[in-house]
Amino acid sequence: MDKRSYLATFLIGIIALGIGVTIGYFGINKQQTHAILKYDRLTRQADQQNYQTFIDSIQAANIETNLKDLTSRPHLAGLPEDLESAQVIEQRWITDGLKVTKPKYNVLLSYPDDNNPNRVTLTNSDGTVIFQTAGVEHVYDTTQPKTVNPFIAYTPNGTVSSSKLYYANYGELEDLQKLASIVGNASLQSSIIIMRYGRIYRGDKVMHAQYFGAIGAILYNDPADYAPFGTTSDQVYDQKWFMPPSGTQRGTSYNSKGDPLTPIYPSTDYMYRVREDSVTFLPKIPAQPIGYGEAQIILQYMQGNEVPVEWRGTLSNVIYRYGGELREASTIEVKIYNRLERKDTYNVIGIMKGEIEPDRYIALGNHRDSWALGSVDPTSGTATLLEITRVLGQMYKNGFRPRRSLMFCSWGAEEYGLVGSVEYVQEYVKVLGARMVSYLNVDVAVEGNHTVSINTSPMLFDVIVKAAKMVPSAYDSVGQTVYDKWMKVNRNNRTNEPKYSN
Repeated sequence: MDKRSYLATFLIGIIALGIGVTIGYFGINKQQTHAILKYDRLTRQADQQNYQTFIDSIQAANIETNLKDLTSRPHLAGLPEDLESAQVIEQRWITDGLKVTKPKYNVLLSYPDDNNPNRVTLTNSDGTVIFQTAGVEHVYDTTQPKTVNPFIAYTPNGTVSSSKLYYANYGELEDLQKLASIVGNASLQSSIIIMRYGRIYRGDKVMHAQYFGAIGAILYNDPADYAPFGTTSDQVYDQKWFMPPSGTQRGTSYNSKGDPLTPIYPSTDYMYRVREDSVTFLPKIPAQPIGYGEAQIILQYMQGNEVPVEWRGTLSNVIYRYGGELREASTIEVKIYNRLERKDTYNVIGIMKGEIEPDRYIALGNHRDSWALGSVDPTSGTATLLEITRVLGQMYKNGFRPRRSLMFCSWGAEEYGLVGSVEYVQEYVKVLGARMVSYLNVDVAVEGNHTVSINTSPMLFDVIVKAAKMVPSAYDSVGQTVYDKWMKVNRNNRTNEPKYSN
């Protein structure tokens, strides 16, 4: 090939390359250019400056104010106070720039009678009352006299009485089995069983007592578990954070999740509901919680052999016994005024749209309802969640955009059995199953100032560790992080990582 041919070939190649570059340049429209830029941002790590801005913007004083405002009065699920707190959160999130919805579900809930508190009564053989529980807790703050009468949700109303009272430790299945082996199965029939809180779910305690033939159950918080440094006034609330003698633990006895009347399906207005009497996960016997100051008097009337050391609590002037017929031919009565009601409960959902993957959700959630004022469970979490959304909302207004959409959730009626969150998932299960990346629960945000405690899926552990390394420790020397304190207090020596539960 002569020089002219080589030159022609070279020129043709240059022209072809130029045409290709020109086509490539002008062939990419603005939309495609935007997609390329989005892909570039997708592959980058989050901006360190955003982390620092977030941490620097969180104000503890705001969390404190949120906590005081939200715990000014009881907000039991389904009642007007609960709806008002939902509306407060809804308005706050709208102000923060979130897209907010407030889905409603009509669910079966349980309430005590405000005018007729549940009571446990000891009477002698002629019917004279020896002792009767107050049915209410001592009020420490006279500016907030309103409280919710102690009760165990979903236990039936009615009155039961027996001359036989048995003590079954924590009410675990093996405790009832041991008690039955000692006193006989027949003796437990038509009796009332008293158990201390702890180790297992209260609903299981009541169900175990029912299964072994009891006609009623009493639960109390033993000082061994709830006032470990003594029960004198200087060692319990309101001088310390341990439970005082009148302190009573409320809670649910429902042995499933979600609305009892709409299993599997969301409890919307149009949904079919089963009959109340056909629900199998609710106890059939009356049950009532009492304070350990009241339990102390009742336990003193018990007879029978002494229980082993591992069954004994620390109530003074009490010999812990298996029980049987009460002393002095006494009778114990449990009178319950609980009622079942269908009520509306509301979830509040706030969305901050992601820029890269808007159809993928990172959710932060917490329930809103409580059995009483709920200063720790759940409002320490809600107060913190509101400060998080305030800061992120301000950052969003200043140009910050999350990679994925952030979903903030305030659930209703959680205390009764995760009712609000379960109904929401049942309604949107396909969308959530396809799009939800992770869920972070902030129920009890604060229980002290010692160290962090984590319950997580293993898949999120590395992310949590990374975050803990970025958060300064407020109670340690400068430069120390939450991770450093976590490792110091809860190190897994085998893996050289901080401990967590899953």
